[in-house]
Amino acid sequence: MLNGNSARYRVVHETSYKYSSMVTSSRQIAHLSPRETSWQQVISHELEITPNATERTEGIDFFGNHMVSLFVDEPHQMLIVQAESEVVVSRYAPLPGAASPPWEQSLAVKGEWGPGTDLEIESYRIPSPAVPLLAAARAYAAPSFTSRRPWLEALLDLTQRIRKEFVYDPEATTITTSVEEVLKTKRGVCQDYAHLMLSCLRTLGIPARYVSGYVLNRSRADGTKLTGADASHAWVAAHCPGLGWVAFDPTNGKIADIEFVTLGWGREFLDVTPLRGVVLGTASQQLSVAVSVTPIPEPASVARA
Repeated sequence: MLNGNSARYRVVHETSYKYSSMVTSSRQIAHLSPRETSWQQVISHELEITPNATERTEGIDFFGNHMVSLFVDEPHQMLIVQAESEVVVSRYAPLPGAASPPWEQSLAVKGEWGPGTDLEIESYRIPSPAVPLLAAARAYAAPSFTSRRPWLEALLDLTQRIRKEFVYDPEATTITTSVEEVLKTKRGVCQDYAHLMLSCLRTLGIPARYVSGYVLNRSRADGTKLTGADASHAWVAAHCPGLGWVAFDPTNGKIADIEFVTLGWGREFLDVTPLRGVVLGTASQQLSVAVSVTPIPEPASVARA
């Protein structure tokens, strides 16, 4: 840790695919480089793949995230992709009791897109394939969004309700489970919680985006960790007039801040999947993912008394 307002982390994310027999080749797209932002500085980043990639192309996707396209053109029975990064994250979230306008002020006025309209913000009001605008999601959100309730208070209330009323269950869903099904079963993982909250907010007309990254997995004094530690994590950022983008973690029922490392953002999970691709072959696969987020102490020479 650097001080009370910033923290330095080392993040190691290793993904391995073990195949039942040799596959001929593999093509992967990785979103594994932390995003440079006003609150997050990327000190270093390395991406290694075994076997070595025959082709490697880096670029920026539609949402401004760094991405790498990898192609392995040799037979292999195991593929290992390891990303190691160091970042400094500064506090940027408003305090839970901070002043904010009535939530209705974040809604767009229909038919009034003018020269000053921020189209990036507007793009996060509309539905996407995995985040439809559901009447059921609007009904679920309604108790948190009473008339003229402060924006921050309403968003945090919805965040905490999802944490309280849903069961974190890695066996209950898959990457294709719908928001409608999650609402019915009230079970899922961070991806499901984020998609649900996005549907709630966008259905109300509040711009909100899916954020992919990591959460600090250091144990607390009581031995517990934040839910979603030791794996990639997902949360939501919503836009408020005057406050800008504010991040909320419905999995843990809190505003996301200094304990969170941001990889990137988009409309939904598929826009910023940490790693996805195809292989040429008929083998079945076994996936294994390991993530660690470790605080890096200040050097002794500059440590504060």
